[in-house]
Amino acid sequence: MPRFDSHATFDASLRYDAGVVPVPQPNRKRTKHMPKFKLDLAKKTPAQKIVLGQNHVTAMTGNASFPAANRLPADAAFQTALTALDTAEADVAAKKTAWKQCIATRDAAEAAFDAALTSRASYCEAAQPADDAALASTGLPLRTTPAAIGDLPAPGDLAATVGDNEGEIDLSCDPVSGASSYEWQCRLHADGNAWQAAKNTTTSKITLSSLTPGALYGFRVRAIGSAGPGAWSDEASKRAP
Repeated sequence: MPRFDSHATFDASLRYDAGVVPVPQPNRKRTKHMPKFKLDLAKKTPAQKIVLGQNHVTAMTGNASFPAANRLPADAAFQTALTALDTAEADVAAKKTAWKQCIATRDAAEAAFDAALTSRASYCEAAQPADDAALASTGLPLRTTPAAIGDLPAPGDLAATVGDNEGEIDLSCDPVSGASSYEWQCRLHADGNAWQAAKNTTTSKITLSSLTPGALYGFRVRAIGSAGPGAWSDEASKRAP
């Protein structure tokens, strides 16, 4: 009686595959099918697809390479799909044409209405040119009368900085609403010199040049509007480079 726990070892010079002929394993790798037709349906419009379908139907008629009995889908089913797409596309085209005609009709009616309403407004203005109450009773909107701006405030945040060249000072301040221009003045601090006109501008920044290098200057600005000049800004000082 053999004993399975004998002193024999299973790897002692023994080959368990000795004499065994390996059995070939089937190749399980599947080759991806590569279509030969390049349909590009995602890139085609419905109209282009209809032309493609019609060409296919014509080419398949009497084509002995592809018997009619074996075709999938059958000729009748394919023709049904083609006809449905053709009908739907024709319906869309007809509605697009009708829509464009509706838009053109609407635009013409709008232009005629604009002309009629403008003429009515002109009549009312001519009939009651000075009676705002009567004009308001027409149901048409009236223009608002611009309010006077009044006295302008002093410009804020006047700043003086060294310019790019010798004897230049750059000046800037906050813009003032309603200002049409700005009046700038400067003075030498030595001996309390009086203010001198420097420049008038339409913007809230300027560069003053030809100043005496090393001299200490004071600067101020005021805004000018429809009601005249406003208040002067606080003084800003800077030594000319």
